Amino acid sequence: MNHSTDVAVATDRASKRKEEKRNRLLAAARKLFVSKGYHETRPQDIAKEADVAHGTFYSHYTDKREIFLAFASSAQEDLHSYVHSRIPKVDTFEEYIRYSLTAIQEFAEQNPGLLRSALVDTKVFDPTDSTSKEVRSRFAAGFIGQLRNGCKNGELYEDIDPDLIGHAMMGLIQFSAPMAYRKGQSREEYVNHLSRFLTRALVKSPKTIK
Repeated sequence: MNHSTDVAVATDRASKRKEEKRNRLLAAARKLFVSKGYHETRPQDIAKEADVAHGTFYSHYTDKREIFLAFASSAQEDLHSYVHSRIPKVDTFEEYIRYSLTAIQEFAEQNPGLLRSALVDTKVFDPTDSTSKEVRSRFAAGFIGQLRNGCKNGELYEDIDPDLIGHAMMGLIQFSAPMAYRKGQSREEYVNHLSRFLTRALVKSPKTIK
């Protein structure tokens, strides 16, 4: 093995070790942000949980805010992928809402405490961050598309603003889903309550549908 090959192998190993430590830090941050919250979690706590030196934290992340943004972005991607993969083609707005809410609750049950972080607007922590906007917009796009279709086909009231209501629905889910989980409410109860609320607010009664 020549010198250049030795250097390449050593560089590759160092790169893998660095990536492995970064992943450990992110996993530790995820655990602590969920269990303790943002304000009660310190960089040294994250380093300790990841079993790395305190200084190692700063070789990967500038500060707590930066690793929180990375954590929130990862949680958002996980939620989007999970929910999107579990919504089949549907014919009505109510069906879409029921499938969406069921998938969101399944995600919350499988990842206790993660849902609120997955739906947080990271611009609260960094006004220049665009990741959250992109992910949240993709997530809201499903609601917005169904709202637009419902308005066009007469299922929903025509004076609904799909973009506004679509994003408002995300806020409603962000705070109601964790509350239902903490109350010990079953998935079916939560889905029934929220789908009834949204259906009654947005869907025309059978007598008014043309």
